[in-house]
Amino acid sequence: MSWNDAHGVAMIAAAQAHKDLSVAHEAGYVDVFGSLRAEGIDVMGRGLGGLLGLYVDASEGGPACLINVGLEEVSMRHTAAHELGHHRLGHGTSYDHKDQEVGRWGEGWPQHERDAEAFASWFLMPRPVARAALARCGLTDRPGSPHDVYRMARWMGTPYATTVRHLVRLKMIDRSTETLWLKHSPGALKAELAGSLPLAPKAHLHVLTPSAHRATVYAAVGDCLLLQIPGGSFDHLPLGLSTTLPEVSGQISLLDLPDALPQVQAVWVGEELHGACTLTATAASSPDLFHLIVRRTPDRQGSDYYRD
Repeated sequence: MSWNDAHGVAMIAAAQAHKDLSVAHEAGYVDVFGSLRAEGIDVMGRGLGGLLGLYVDASEGGPACLINVGLEEVSMRHTAAHELGHHRLGHGTSYDHKDQEVGRWGEGWPQHERDAEAFASWFLMPRPVARAALARCGLTDRPGSPHDVYRMARWMGTPYATTVRHLVRLKMIDRSTETLWLKHSPGALKAELAGSLPLAPKAHLHVLTPSAHRATVYAAVGDCLLLQIPGGSFDHLPLGLSTTLPEVSGQISLLDLPDALPQVQAVWVGEELHGACTLTATAASSPDLFHLIVRRTPDRQGSDYYRD
């Protein structure tokens, strides 16, 4: 069987899972950890060394899965969807190793791993979710650059390279564009979008344009929220959001940046943010209030924090 076969099976299986688990598409973000709970799968986060994750089937005491908390949040989300795929597709106990990512992606993978990988993409990025993410970026038809894909991936909570590959399946880009855009690293794209703003190596940048009004953004500690509304600035910041980058030597303030951009405001997510908060902004050019929900993604260690 080929990758095309895997995606054909996975697309149907993921759509059925969305229906069975009442997964919402409108927000452009799929709650995969909540879906695992709804499916009756026990989830545990642990440091797993060279393992991305582990699925245990019912014959061996499951259904259950382990997620490597050494991964960043978007990789944990994708791994969780991959393990859900093993379960929904009737696979046995499966160990997913980091060495699956080495070399040419997907080369030499057994069919059940291809199926679960395809399921993860379709579960996290069905067409309605991808189109909602496009809309949040202010795009109408398709992404026009790798920077657009990075921004879309932030709304969907998905890895950059996985998102690029899946956009081919959604017919939003072609194969030649996929090859070209996969040459860009998400770190470089993030740095180009951030300009002179300081960011921790594993932190993400969430670019907020007027199209993000009334959206919910899922962000981890250290992530930066960058407002790009002409003449716009954030109002009073809730506890847990500040103009200071957390956990960086010297604690750089936005006000101290040498090249602070006019009409742009940035805030960082800190440990003090628990759950969600409301963030608002105003712009001299518009009487309307910009409104955003910021939901911090929890630490995944243990078994208590697996509902987004």
